[in-house]
Amino acid sequence: MKIHRPHLLKHTLNVANRVRQTASVAGLSAFRVAKGEKPDAQMLKETFEQLGTTYIKIGQFVASTPSLFPREYVEAFQDCLDQTTPLSYQYIEQVLSDELAINGQSLSDLFAHIETEPLASASIAQVHAARLYNGDEVVLKVQKPDVETIMQTDLGVLHGVTKIIELLMPSMRFASIAPIIDEIRLRMLAETDFIAEAQNIRDFQQFLAVSGNTKVIAPTVYDELTTKRVLTMSRLNGVSMINESVMRQYCDDPAQVMADTLNTWFASLMLCNSFHADLHAGNLMLLTDGRIGFLDFGIVGKLKAESWRACMGMMQALQDNDYQAMAHNMIDMEMTHGRSQVDVAALGQDLEKMMRTIMAEDKAFTSGVPSNSKEQADELNKMMLEIVAVGKRHGIHFPRDFALLTKQLLYFDRFMRTLAPDMDMFSDQRVAMIAQPV
Repeated sequence: MKIHRPHLLKHTLNVANRVRQTASVAGLSAFRVAKGEKPDAQMLKETFEQLGTTYIKIGQFVASTPSLFPREYVEAFQDCLDQTTPLSYQYIEQVLSDELAINGQSLSDLFAHIETEPLASASIAQVHAARLYNGDEVVLKVQKPDVETIMQTDLGVLHGVTKIIELLMPSMRFASIAPIIDEIRLRMLAETDFIAEAQNIRDFQQFLAVSGNTKVIAPTVYDELTTKRVLTMSRLNGVSMINESVMRQYCDDPAQVMADTLNTWFASLMLCNSFHADLHAGNLMLLTDGRIGFLDFGIVGKLKAESWRACMGMMQALQDNDYQAMAHNMIDMEMTHGRSQVDVAALGQDLEKMMRTIMAEDKAFTSGVPSNSKEQADELNKMMLEIVAVGKRHGIHFPRDFALLTKQLLYFDRFMRTLAPDMDMFSDQRVAMIAQPV
């Protein structure tokens, strides 16, 4: 097999440079420890943010996977933000040329105009607005140079540095690190495959069509201008769903918009090939025509219909203070490897004890005084962490994508505090949490 030597040399240099950068940041953290600073979860979070792309994603994985990681690390990484300084258009243009300008074509043959200033920039990709010659307004999601090389290098190095982390921070020792690294690799590398993301969008659009949903829309993918590293989609125009007064320019009732969003997402859990697992404020939009736009399908999850029904049963049992029913639904959710070995009565008693402790400690649960959205989200997250901890003691393990589902419910909780403070997700008549097959 013929080896392309310049490419191989560049790849080798990129790997060596990334290892050097990682060693430099890790060395600074080790120096902080040597000076007497406590090597805790907060320090690890700060180190990960300095290391960039891969480690920011790992931090977010830690924050959304309480069934695998110690509680103090889950809480520390809740605020691990995926935001980066934009790259110059020169770098982005090179990726666009490499991916799209083939068979003698140039970018100017494909696009009438490309905005050089990005609309957004995150660790994996940068988004630019563009216009086609037929007049279509589009957005280009462009993977940043060498992202896949950086991730593969980081994940390889991580196997080694894990041993160092375990020595510095005993509470980070895991029963087996290999499955966790494999899970992180699967999720992160899936985000670098825009062909897969395009399929996620098509799956969602098919679900909308089959269910007759005309209230929600996803961008149209331009297949001929989409590759593994470039995703070209129609541009949706509207406003973010975090400001009620701005939304009222395009709708009469923001609370109904929230209900329509919830109904669509809940239905997708059972009727779509996958569910959108990253609908934060930046990925939901109220369009100028009143429809709701779902954006960015890079992170999706899959959950069996029976698991979702059991999840809803657990939530309803929690509302009803029926802890024995809650225990039964936890087992029905496929959380455990050996359901016959779980003492349901003891599990129910532990759940009741846990909830009474939370309510005794947290006045927000009992005072009736409204708290802000962050406090509300923190309360819900604290409760979920406690449920996970109780489950662990009884040998219960959550389904693979349960953490993604829980994280999305937290996002919705924040939206509702702004748009529909009087709406109860679990009992409002406008919200249908269990979809009926079409």
